[in-house]
Amino acid sequence: MHSSNSPSSLPQSGIDNSSISSHSRSLATKLSGHMGLENAIRVSKENQWHGVLAALLELKAR
Repeated sequence: MHSSNSPSSLPQSGIDNSSISSHSRSLATKLSGHMGLENAIRVSKENQWHGVLAALLELKAR
């Protein structure tokens, strides 16, 4: 078991935002601009795009 991903060390979203790639952030921005934030989050969850989802949840928290 990896202790670095324990729930207590992660943000409230449960995702380590420091590991989000620039490509995931870029896609998240494009998706949310095209289909809206909530739909982009839904599609990212359905497709298990974890990095994109993390970036979208970061945008939502702002």
